[in-house]
Amino acid sequence: MPFDLIAAYDRRFFPEVRDSFLAPWIGLPERTGLVAMKDGELQGFAVIRPCRAASRIGPLYAASPGIASALVSALAVKTGASAVAIDVPDRNRAAVTLAEQMGLKPAFETARMYTGADPVVDYAGLFGVTSLELG
Repeated sequence: MPFDLIAAYDRRFFPEVRDSFLAPWIGLPERTGLVAMKDGELQGFAVIRPCRAASRIGPLYAASPGIASALVSALAVKTGASAVAIDVPDRNRAAVTLAEQMGLKPAFETARMYTGADPVVDYAGLFGVTSLELG
């Protein structure tokens, strides 16, 4: 998958251009990323990385809960992850419902605050942020 297509897709879900961050984030050796395509169009993108308690998935973008679920399952199988964690934005009720259906439980909550208007992003397709520290 050409990086410019992934970067353009990322801009739907993150309010700023962040190619210089995204390229190394998805390219590190311990990371595994997958895309979902339909009729030649990008429909989903996700990255998994190892962490202590559970492998973390983020970003997780998808055109539907079904695509998000398929990406999570495929990443877990591909990497052999026995447990996964996803930082789910509660603004996307479909993402929260999907996490609950997958048996994920809240471990903690955070609040995102802005000094101006909320950024314009596609919350309906945002099933998991890249990381709580980095957005």
